[in-house]
Amino acid sequence: MDLVPYPPLVVKGDFHHQPFDDGTFDFEFSNVFDHALFPDKFVGEIERTLKPGGICVLHVALSRRADKYSANDLFSVKPLVNLFTNSKVVHVRKVDGFGLDTEVVFRKTAKKDQEVIRGP
Repeated sequence: MDLVPYPPLVVKGDFHHQPFDDGTFDFEFSNVFDHALFPDKFVGEIERTLKPGGICVLHVALSRRADKYSANDLFSVKPLVNLFTNSKVVHVRKVDGFGLDTEVVFRKTAKKDQEVIRGP
């Protein structure tokens, strides 16, 4: 989802307010977390639209500002992990993708299993 669509994979929309029902997706990927003006809303929409047990993969930049459109910068994964209140970290690893250097994978917990996990 982006303000500028790129069919068939990228639909037009605001990732702060996804036009999808709750629990729609098994998998979500994003490499634009740094573009989110409201990171809590960005993550909230991911968790809202993921099914319980669903996977979210985020590619982020920790070592430097991602690009000229960055609205927020991360210097560790901990602030990002803290935003995911209904998910657990599956893994964190280094990647090399378009200036983004870290992959963080989350699994949405089932309602009965929701406990906050605080990562590195």
